Amino acid sequence: MKLLLARCTLGEIATPGAKNAGFSAMDLILCHTTADFDALGAAVGLCVLRPGSRIVLTGGCHPTVRDFLALHRDEYPLIERRAVNPQKIRSIAIVDSTQRDRLGKAAEWLDLPQLNEIAVFDHHLEAHSDIPATISQIEAVGATTTLIVEKLREKLENPENSGTFRLQPSEATVMALGIHVDTGSLTFESATPRDATALAWLMSQGASLRVIAEYAEPGLSPQLQDLLSEALENLRSDSLHGYSVAWVLLYTEAFVPGLSSLTARLLDLTETDALLLGNVYKYGENDSKRSANPDSEEQQVSNRLTIIGRSRIEGTTPPPWLPAMLTQYKL
Repeated sequence: MKLLLARCTLGEIATPGAKNAGFSAMDLILCHTTADFDALGAAVGLCVLRPGSRIVLTGGCHPTVRDFLALHRDEYPLIERRAVNPQKIRSIAIVDSTQRDRLGKAAEWLDLPQLNEIAVFDHHLEAHSDIPATISQIEAVGATTTLIVEKLREKLENPENSGTFRLQPSEATVMALGIHVDTGSLTFESATPRDATALAWLMSQGASLRVIAEYAEPGLSPQLQDLLSEALENLRSDSLHGYSVAWVLLYTEAFVPGLSSLTARLLDLTETDALLLGNVYKYGENDSKRSANPDSEEQQVSNRLTIIGRSRIEGTTPPPWLPAMLTQYKL
């Protein structure tokens, strides 16, 4: 633990652009709001590549990441957003996102005139970027962490760097968690051989299988993971008859399979007693028998609503009207 923190602190004088900058200049790595393990793992890896950098969680994190950091926070160079002096920021790197609105109030830092670099690392090819990046690496892999691990491996296996430093087990562990969670332990369709190679290398660097087994949560597809992040950001709750009841409404372009699993996961991650998840999506009537005439009734598209409920209140049973409520309704 002390070795990791000392390395990052001493490295501040060797960060890119440090030659003409004051010692107090800051190089930041930003995780998106409601940070997941992929964002955290990629950020930790970048701290190794860019000694002296500090990680900012721009707007909270997933409950499992929060629980992980409750025990391991001191092993990583994290800094609170409120502790950052914007006038001292020299460079910014953003991981696992290409959109300003996912950086919370920290997005304002992207407009600072003294920045000498804005780097973006992501694996979401379909996302449109509105960040003025000077360096950008966006590739089709299962996890952003994989991109950073590949850079780390190349650097650490370079004979010129032999014996200078090594990856710490705590660093390898959180990066392995990032790949495990975002690829469903290599079971999601988005997983690639590059993710598997990166994961195997991290194991050789001392990643803790015990910690990975404790915090990895495979099972949700990438789309459901994105919806989980959105749900956690927009979840509302109130007290009813002494119980905490939460609800959230999600909008998608089409019906999303697996929302029942998503709702169950939300209930597990929150401290609520009961939860309702609503999904509004576009639905074409007689979709399987679409007519060649786009103006026909068969081609008419309407909005549908699916509502799913989960409860941990003892003795609760579905009321008679619930089966009908859980079917798709026109709005």
